[in-house]
Amino acid sequence: MQTLLAYLAEQEVTAVWPEARQWQQWHLQRIGGGANNVLYRATSAEADWAVKFTIRDSRRRAWREFNALRALQAAGLPLAPQPLWLDEASYPLPVVVQTWVEGAVTAVPPQTPQEWESLLRHYVTLHKAMPENVAIPLQAATVNFVSAAAAHRFLQQGLACIPPAFRPNSLLIVMDLADRFAAVQPELPPITLSLCRTDPNILNFVRQGDAWLSVDWENSGWGDPCFEIADLLAHPCYLDIDAATRQWIMAWYAEAVGEETAVARIATYYPLMLAWWVVRLTRMLYEIPRGLDQRLVTRPSDWQAQTQAKYERYVALATAALQ
Repeated sequence: MQTLLAYLAEQEVTAVWPEARQWQQWHLQRIGGGANNVLYRATSAEADWAVKFTIRDSRRRAWREFNALRALQAAGLPLAPQPLWLDEASYPLPVVVQTWVEGAVTAVPPQTPQEWESLLRHYVTLHKAMPENVAIPLQAATVNFVSAAAAHRFLQQGLACIPPAFRPNSLLIVMDLADRFAAVQPELPPITLSLCRTDPNILNFVRQGDAWLSVDWENSGWGDPCFEIADLLAHPCYLDIDAATRQWIMAWYAEAVGEETAVARIATYYPLMLAWWVVRLTRMLYEIPRGLDQRLVTRPSDWQAQTQAKYERYVALATAALQ
């Protein structure tokens, strides 16, 4: 494995690979899609691996992913690839190696109640991994609200990264609404923490018939499992879901986990997560032109127009949801 990793680590991060290449006994493919990692599929007569080099930052992305996979393995939850190797020190970028997962990946979100149930069952099963039954070291998830007050702190931390002169008026309106919304939310009882994947992008789910598996765990950690559903509903992949479907998803999840406060928690987190996206997109529009948001993969030439359009949509959604 070390020989393979040394070879892959020497490849240019931004290099354009052919569809595949042969090196020694390995059939290698560069897999696109991620912005904060470089992913290869390495196949031989004896192995089929995903080799993932991650950006080096304070999140310790490779470490988070490796330990999340170990936690699922320890809890007996077959929801993800099997962890094989972690090395944060030997190469320019940290690397995590895991088994390759075969299945269907599509950019289209669930379209039927049956597909939604498959995805939600995945989350219900995932959230059975708790500190009480997992001894693997995990940190708090990178983004996760455990209360309205915690959501407010996340928003303020994001806002602090944007100089006042670069805060558009529409952002300030959303922040004021979020402040007012958070301040009047009833206090909810503490909830048992669970493993949260913290990235509901539909491209991170591999479908194997009725069973769905997850890849890309670099932001995962402990958190409120109900937040995961709010995070999903607020993600760009799912913004076209109508209100009735959102309510159905919330109710289905609450009944499946038997948590009396689940609907209330999701309903509290969802509007605040829309506001979080407004802050995040504002940060991107400020930071990227100034080289403050480094990624491993070059952004498309129209990234700014795409981000601005997404920002305006989130402003409208957050403004409506927070009132």
